[in-house]
Amino acid sequence: MWHHARVASRGGTELRTGPDTQVGLTAPMSSEILQQLPLPMAIVFLASLLQGATGFGFGLFAVAALSLLVELKVSTPLLALLNLPVIFYVFWRLRQSVVWSGLAPIVVGLLIGIPFGIFVLVTWPHHLLLRVLGVVLIASAIRTALLNDPSPDQSIEGRGSPLGTTVSLCVGLCTGALAGAFNVGGPPIIAYLYSRAGTKEQRTATLQAVFAISVVARIIIMAAPPASLYHVPLLLTALACLPASVIGTLGGYALFRRFPPRALEVFVAVFLFAIGVKQLIWP
Repeated sequence: MWHHARVASRGGTELRTGPDTQVGLTAPMSSEILQQLPLPMAIVFLASLLQGATGFGFGLFAVAALSLLVELKVSTPLLALLNLPVIFYVFWRLRQSVVWSGLAPIVVGLLIGIPFGIFVLVTWPHHLLLRVLGVVLIASAIRTALLNDPSPDQSIEGRGSPLGTTVSLCVGLCTGALAGAFNVGGPPIIAYLYSRAGTKEQRTATLQAVFAISVVARIIIMAAPPASLYHVPLLLTALACLPASVIGTLGGYALFRRFPPRALEVFVAVFLFAIGVKQLIWP
């Protein structure tokens, strides 16, 4: 049904909802990020550093910062590509600690929510997307600031979700929709996993398993018609930023292994809240 939003043009690459509202990805738009490449590279490095140290935060930090530079229809598919090696590296290191019990409904919801989120990304006006992103960032900042780590030493291996299949499915739907639209699917699944007993390593590993499934599905759907969000300038930008992503992830383990996790959480919460307020009020 996405073809209803696509308008035939001489270039054949533009999506519009109205005569004056651009809502799709064009090659000139995606080439803007190439013209300011050092800034995206620095953002990706810092976001990867955070991901390597904590197991999450890449999408939230990077999309918040990049939303100040380029449109979400550029940053969301770009970050999905760059998130791939980060997530799989962390997942591989912690794969033995993944707790698969209770994740099936989340994965089902995830795969349903992702296409909806990408549809929103492709068809909604940019100013509206930014305001929604602002709300998501503010909510994420509050959640990060209040985040607790319940029962850190209690194993959950072999135990099912206490929240029930219906709630788990809804968590997956929200995670998929937010990931598809903004590359920020972390908050719902993080809240879900932190409601379960378990060690920090188990929660982080399980989080990476969900993220790995999500990012592969998103890249496939974004690349295929009718979304078709990947163009040569965007792919070149991803290639240029890849070393920063890899180095940042490795540095996260090397530099922040003994860094107080709460200090990182406070920094991220303040940053997300500030960018969220800006995008909500002045998109």
